[in-house]
Amino acid sequence: MASEPEKPSDDGKKERSRRPGLAGLFGFASAAAEEEALPAMDLAGGLDRALRRSGAQSKPVETPSPQADNNIREALVAIESALYSIDRVREIVEQAYEVALSAHEAEEPGARALLAESFDELRVSINTVIETVDGRAATLIGKNARQIDVKLGGKAHYSVSPFRLDASSKGLNVTPPRDAFATFEEVNAALDELEAALKKADRAANAYCRDAQFLIARLSSAAAAA
Repeated sequence: MASEPEKPSDDGKKERSRRPGLAGLFGFASAAAEEEALPAMDLAGGLDRALRRSGAQSKPVETPSPQADNNIREALVAIESALYSIDRVREIVEQAYEVALSAHEAEEPGARALLAESFDELRVSINTVIETVDGRAATLIGKNARQIDVKLGGKAHYSVSPFRLDASSKGLNVTPPRDAFATFEEVNAALDELEAALKKADRAANAYCRDAQFLIARLSSAAAAA
């Protein structure tokens, strides 16, 4: 006989398990299921090799043009800066998840209230990271994030999409614990928000690594053909 699915208890508490270790900046084991896994990549090394190769050529590169070449380099630097900032944001979100999970396991309201304070400090620190990123990363993940259009030469261009990653509803949507985790419903809601935030950060990292792979390949192939 089939067993019935486990239901939340009357106090709103439901089963939660600790998350396995999440992927780092260039690993994608924890990416959302719909995202195709990418191999680990050394973005800084790839960018450095591409720039040194293009700079070592004895004759000018015709495709892309020198201006397009600079556009690609600038976009790659912005992507690299954004990726390192995303890694820091994800680290904070993971810490907040652990705090919320501890609140989920705490029976005493007073203990949950103390954990709610720690949670909110971490939530605010997400905004601090985004507010203090350099202008290159801010272009892609800041509060006024915008698309970067990279001219590749001629009529060809490539677009790098923005991902706003502050804690606001337009970003990662991590809300403050207004009732100090007084109920398990509030704790569960916080855990759900953090899981969604991690997925968005992973989508951003995946997208930017794909962008970087394409642009590095474009820069390298143009240099090799010169």
